Amino acid sequence: MLILAVCAVAFADAQPRFVVNIVVSGLRQGDIHRYQKNFGKDGFLRLRNEGVEFTECYADYAPTTSESGLATLATGTAPATHGIFSSVLFDRTSNKEVALCHKPLPEQSGLVRKEVEERFTTQHFSTQTLSEAVLSSSERNRAVTIAHNPLSAMILAGRKGECYWLNDSGRWTSADCYMAELPLWVRTYNKDDMNRVFATDSWYGRYTRDYYRNGRATDITIYEKDNTKRVRSQRKVSDSWVKNLLSMPSGNLAIFEFAKRAVSALLPLHVEDECKVLNICLDVPRTVAERYGTDSIEYEDMLYSLDASLAEFLTFLYAQLPSRNDVAVVLTSDSGMSPSQMGNNDHLRFNTRQFEVIMNAFLSARYGQDSWVLGYTDGSLYLNHDVVYRHKMSLAEVQNEVANFALQYRGVAAATTATAMRSTQFAKGAVALAQNGYNPRRSGDVIIVLDPERIELDSKRVAMSGSAYNYDRHIPFVVSGAGLAPRQVAERVSNEQIAPTLAALMGVERPQCSDSEVIIIK
Repeated sequence: MLILAVCAVAFADAQPRFVVNIVVSGLRQGDIHRYQKNFGKDGFLRLRNEGVEFTECYADYAPTTSESGLATLATGTAPATHGIFSSVLFDRTSNKEVALCHKPLPEQSGLVRKEVEERFTTQHFSTQTLSEAVLSSSERNRAVTIAHNPLSAMILAGRKGECYWLNDSGRWTSADCYMAELPLWVRTYNKDDMNRVFATDSWYGRYTRDYYRNGRATDITIYEKDNTKRVRSQRKVSDSWVKNLLSMPSGNLAIFEFAKRAVSALLPLHVEDECKVLNICLDVPRTVAERYGTDSIEYEDMLYSLDASLAEFLTFLYAQLPSRNDVAVVLTSDSGMSPSQMGNNDHLRFNTRQFEVIMNAFLSARYGQDSWVLGYTDGSLYLNHDVVYRHKMSLAEVQNEVANFALQYRGVAAATTATAMRSTQFAKGAVALAQNGYNPRRSGDVIIVLDPERIELDSKRVAMSGSAYNYDRHIPFVVSGAGLAPRQVAERVSNEQIAPTLAALMGVERPQCSDSEVIIIK
């Protein structure tokens, strides 16, 4: 109650009823500073120069995956509570891997009814999001979430609200767990087939070669200063224009154009006591960083294009409102990304499949041949409890043996059992971060923390997120508009504080499980 009272005073002079929450997936805090000389003045720099920038915002948990970051931004609490840290879950009843937000295969009809998909579910969500909190405050409130892929959109939205993403045919869709059919404004947008207009087969750089800070290029075609082509690759980025929207700068433009329609649909019926939230998750930056690395010309060129698209969107947004004080624009990220050189060195790769096989062989040699290991995902090794009990072994003992043996594996910095996570309070360090990311119902039996500058083996990616280190944990956080005086704040804050802070800014109740302190923005 004390916190809420303080916030009421802090936000009394600036209480916007409309929040636009822009999540640039994979964007590191240092990226904006690194490329700011080549940014325009109306995109990233406009938000920084006109808003309050928190330069020391961190994720205080591990693994720092995109899924865990989006869920933390949405719920205002750590994975230890919201339970989302991977795109897959292990069902302890069936001992099978389950895709997050997807219905089990027998339940999927494989049909699309009125352009709304039936294969998705919100049953994996148990924690209220900011969008849900806003909707619960009043029947007139609205919340719209937009992303390239369904997982990003659904995690940000939660169990209620309007939630949209691109389907396999390049049209905007939703799921039957959110709505029975698409609203008219979405159907009209799809009818115009706008997304196909943005898609391109080849990637041409915005500027000449001397303009870029980075030097490594793979699939982008750029020009030298004398306008002669410098072709890096003859192959297309993808044979599908829909896939190109997720891996090229035009995908960001497609998102913002649809977001403009969402703004137009949200604002005309606006009344003074309504609250509206528009969540925009840009998945393209993460896809580009994973494919090409953060030190590539592709990543740099994508950021320049994103900056231009953001500038155009902000100009449109502010033109729809009587005053910038009526809206708060938030810029943040779900997580950072690993340095690119990690993905280019085999000795810095952690082979997860090999790790599973070795662990199963170790347990079979020690306790008897069997299928002891279910699988591994994002730092969690899952044991087959049925096998453990069939061999009449203590689960805690087996977990401890695996953790001790895992420490001998190259690349493992720490290995802690689920039993220890539940019985011991770790004060600081990587294990403490892993404990904040440990959920008793969904995490594995042994939690693995890798060494710095080491990523899991994935031949398709040269950069990843998920570690317990600052390059993945340090993210941007800027709040612009709402009558806030521009400034930089060096005070350390957590991404868990963003949702309750935005709730206080709008004057609504914070998400139910959020217990972090509200950031007082004066």
